[in-house]
Amino acid sequence: MVAPKNSIHVSGDELLARAKLCAKLLEVVDEITTASGLISEGKYWDSYKLTSKIEFMVAEVSADLHGIDLAAGNQS
Repeated sequence: MVAPKNSIHVSGDELLARAKLCAKLLEVVDEITTASGLISEGKYWDSYKLTSKIEFMVAEVSADLHGIDLAAGNQS
């Protein structure tokens, strides 16, 4: 993939932070897959408990992303 000429320079620290964020998102996807499997098996209560964990993980990812954006000067 080629970056457009008007792209913003990304520091190594920001790149590393975003890569770690991607890893956390993969963990979220894995947990969602597990919860889906539990639903398929009729284990609704276990799925509900896992869903609560997923909500917490997503909130952490959101907070991390906000922190990365603030550190990079993107205050939107």
